Amino acid sequence: MKSIKKMVLPITLSASVLTLGACGNGSDNSGETLVESKAGNVTSQDVLDKMGNNEVAQNAFQIVLNKVLKDKYEDKVDTKKLDKQVDKQIEQYGGKKKFEEALQQEKPGATLEDFKDSQKTSKYQEEFINDAVKVSDKEIDKNTKKGSHILIKVKSKDSQDGMSDKAAKKKADDILAQIKKNPDNFEKIAKKETQDEGTKSKNGSLGFVMKGQMDEAFEKALFKLKDGEISDVVKSQYGYHIIKADKGEASKKEKESLKEQYRQLKIQKDPKIIINAYKKLLDEYKVDYKDKEIKKSIEDNILNEKALQQQQMQAAQQQSAS
Repeated sequence: MKSIKKMVLPITLSASVLTLGACGNGSDNSGETLVESKAGNVTSQDVLDKMGNNEVAQNAFQIVLNKVLKDKYEDKVDTKKLDKQVDKQIEQYGGKKKFEEALQQEKPGATLEDFKDSQKTSKYQEEFINDAVKVSDKEIDKNTKKGSHILIKVKSKDSQDGMSDKAAKKKADDILAQIKKNPDNFEKIAKKETQDEGTKSKNGSLGFVMKGQMDEAFEKALFKLKDGEISDVVKSQYGYHIIKADKGEASKKEKESLKEQYRQLKIQKDPKIIINAYKKLLDEYKVDYKDKEIKKSIEDNILNEKALQQQQMQAAQQQSAS
């Protein structure tokens, strides 16, 4: 069974980056000749016409967005450190040739410089989101809790990996009775009895749980507990749980990670936050769409709440399948 935590996926406005020539919409510019033949030449305009406005718009937008993000955040990002990290990756792969071969398998046509640029662009994007969606330590303290659990799974239509509801409930009740006799044995019992493979080796530990990540019944029970308290048996979509609120505060590194997750949850709940932030950034840089059809495509398919939600759903489906 996969983790009972819901996935929190990063929100970005992504598209493939291709070289953009002249746009259509009535232009009489035939474009630069790319290929010559006795049967006729192929121009950049021919390629753009074949791609269609939506694909042209995506690539045009991504190119200009990358330029804007680089201009605004390059001074805040240690690009030399990122290059060194890539060099370390190359070394781990056994050299530049092997790394480039792996890169080609992942994305045909990509170069090492493309990869390095993508690492930097990701950091610029991260800086932008940090600026656009502010999260305080107080919000993290209020909306996160450290917890562990023991899960006894129940068979369902989606999964036959479990027990009947009656048998699972009885087993969970029996385990809770054991724990009540000696609460200090929770971790030991969790390692032996839990059927959540994702936390079994960690004695049932879920680490820090954030509101909005878990099954509603599970989350409600966990956040009611005081540090060190253990719940009664709780039923969720996965089966029956015994939940413990663990003691301990998040380290500085953990808190930064939690802030990043919380930002993404806030954006998922209200995509307008990030859409409006992008629009403000583009206004700041006086981005002007010269082609009406390209402008409409960007507004309908990129800087659009429904489009962003659709992208997030597709990313979640890909993550689930992997």
